[in-house]
Amino acid sequence: TSLNHRPLRPPPTTHSHTTFTQTLWLLARKFTEMLQSSPDGLLDLNLAAEELKISKRRIYDITNVLEGVRLLKKKSKNLVQWM
Repeated sequence: TSLNHRPLRPPPTTHSHTTFTQTLWLLARKFTEMLQSSPDGLLDLNLAAEELKISKRRIYDITNVLEGVRLLKKKSKNLVQWM
């Protein structure tokens, strides 16, 4: 077939980026639910990563954004608190 008759598809990165964004959004939502329901609004990042079955890197992605918009603060290396 000629190139003119092939169906148009978005570039591969578009789908990957969308999936990554949706997944990260869902993880952030679950993380904030955990944080809001934790005693004193404190959450251990190691336990969160284990419970959500994700890497600490993803946890840091989430906490960095939430810290940037002042929804949480770091109490120590692995402990955050909801503000």
